[in-house]
Amino acid sequence: MRQRILIFIIALVAFLPYGCEKVLEKTPDGQTTIDKVLNNYNRSKGLIDAAYSQIYQARDQVSFVHNTIDALTDNAFWAATYNAYEWHNGSLSLSNPVITWDWSTPSEQLWPDFWRGIRLANNAIKYLPQSTVITEQERRTWIAEARVLRAWYYMNLLEFYGPMPWITEPFEPTYMGWNELTRPTYDEIASQIETELLDVINSGILPDRQPAQEARKVDNGIAYAIRARVLLYNASPLNNPDNNQTKWQRAADAAQDVIDMPQYSLVPMSEYKRLFIGAHATPVTEIIWRATSDNSHINNANGVDVGSYPYASIAHLWNCGESPTQELVDAFEMTNGALPVTYNDDTHTNVTVTPGAAAAGYSEAPGGDPYANRDARFYINIVHNMMNYGVPYNCTEPYIIETFVGGRNGFNDVISRETQRSCTGYYSGKDKQIKYWGPGGSKGNEPTHWVFLRLAEFYLQKAEALCELGDLEGAMTALNVIRERALQPRLQDVPGFVNSQEFIRERIRNERRVEYCLEGQYRFNDQRRWKILNETNRFVTGMRITKANDGTFSYERKKIRDYQSYTDKYLVMPIPLEDAKKMTSMVQPAAWQ
Repeated sequence: MRQRILIFIIALVAFLPYGCEKVLEKTPDGQTTIDKVLNNYNRSKGLIDAAYSQIYQARDQVSFVHNTIDALTDNAFWAATYNAYEWHNGSLSLSNPVITWDWSTPSEQLWPDFWRGIRLANNAIKYLPQSTVITEQERRTWIAEARVLRAWYYMNLLEFYGPMPWITEPFEPTYMGWNELTRPTYDEIASQIETELLDVINSGILPDRQPAQEARKVDNGIAYAIRARVLLYNASPLNNPDNNQTKWQRAADAAQDVIDMPQYSLVPMSEYKRLFIGAHATPVTEIIWRATSDNSHINNANGVDVGSYPYASIAHLWNCGESPTQELVDAFEMTNGALPVTYNDDTHTNVTVTPGAAAAGYSEAPGGDPYANRDARFYINIVHNMMNYGVPYNCTEPYIIETFVGGRNGFNDVISRETQRSCTGYYSGKDKQIKYWGPGGSKGNEPTHWVFLRLAEFYLQKAEALCELGDLEGAMTALNVIRERALQPRLQDVPGFVNSQEFIRERIRNERRVEYCLEGQYRFNDQRRWKILNETNRFVTGMRITKANDGTFSYERKKIRDYQSYTDKYLVMPIPLEDAKKMTSMVQPAAWQ
């Protein structure tokens, strides 16, 4: 009896985000027999193309349409009663995964997509050896790519749902062993992923870095990077409660393997913005892998409303979306390396300016300026009051941001609906461009591509791992590579430096927050793997600014909303209820048992 696979595995899967099949099952009989696939070049190639199809292409299409993952953390606030609201309302449950697209079937978003990616990779690995119409080089290359892609999807599952059984075959329609599947330990699946990726790397089949015309494809650099990230998470407190030092050493070594690749280097601070904008085919030395699709619509769903431009008629945006929180703003140092404030109470609304910050000019007193002399990355990531946002397309005058009450981008106190004005007093700027907007709907922006992996991550991973190993000098050396790129002083030279593991650990964690804010899942994963949700996800604040008649500004820190997304149940998402019923031997995460 000839096996069959659905035609969407060959071509349509790239366009259909969901199917009606059970997520872990092999797709049932369809229109195209497997021999017709394996005897046709384009259909055979479609097996590897399908394996790429489940890679998310936009960072504001993961949590929900236009909701960003950062809005599920203390980095950003997203107004309106959609998924981010429900997430922070404590609605996550066995029957409500919250991260859903309710008009789709199934409505779950992440769980089925990651498993579908694994299944499609397994299809390629299983059937490509049988194709009669591809070259041996193509066969070996595509199978190697599929193995790396399978590891990518497993890494995504790990980040949200914890360790899952390693599946190497697409399930047959008659498969009945669902209740025999068991959850491995995190170390077991991390070790399996490492073994798999090292096998691909050592085979020499894939290049260390793809040429520009093949930049969408995986390579050894991506394989090394996936391995390093998985091993870091394996060593982290959530998955390493006994603080096994061997795990930290493996993480440090894996990070060094990425750093040692001569194909990658950090871009200078003057080119930092180029990490997030520019044509996909234009090589950037720091980028290891990024999405292929243009994500420029993020300007319209998570950016600044330029429609109030006083010099020309420009359309308003739909929603300002992710609005950076005051907590994120507070994470950006002064140019002398001092953190700006310390919190005096549990509301974060009563603060003391640190001596180092005061020396650098920081002040929230009336007439003061809390935004001068900050880390250079602050001015790329955070759009703030009186900032020169640049000149819209086909215009000549700059757009000046006014987040004060009554200003053109003034503070919005209503958090229950989408809004064109920020509820925190800040706007997201990292991957945004003023030239997305111009009179009459004109646009002159460059493409925006979501960056999945870039070299800076692995310097910070090495710093974290070495710190946990007690190698404080080595940790600071790695950390300072990123700090000095950002034009910040070495950690040893910051005001109040203490040569202790605790001090250095906290500054490494803060550096990760600053370097990777508003880029996707970093803060989401870091809060969980460090087990700090109970400290960080209880509420968020903003800065409400008023302007006096004499033009001076007054600053008031304001709590935006209390959160209920800090319990242990938010550390690892549960297996969706229907699949949990079928996989009776798969234990739920500890907090869900």
